[in-house]
Amino acid sequence: MTDKRYTPCEVAEMLGVKTSTVHAWLSRKEMRALKVGHRRYITLQNIKDFREQRKTGEHVDYTYANGPVR
Repeated sequence: MTDKRYTPCEVAEMLGVKTSTVHAWLSRKEMRALKVGHRRYITLQNIKDFREQRKTGEHVDYTYANGPVR
């Protein structure tokens, strides 16, 4: 049985962020996704793993020029 797959737009709505934020997480490999052709799909397990990573502090945001934000 396969997990339901969500588009970055659907995940953005679920998490209350912009679609561009989800795309940034994907490009920085903070969130995993399945790539089918030119499209990316995110499973519920991918979202759970992402949230757990954020909760435990394993994630360091290197987005800003002033250094990492923890």
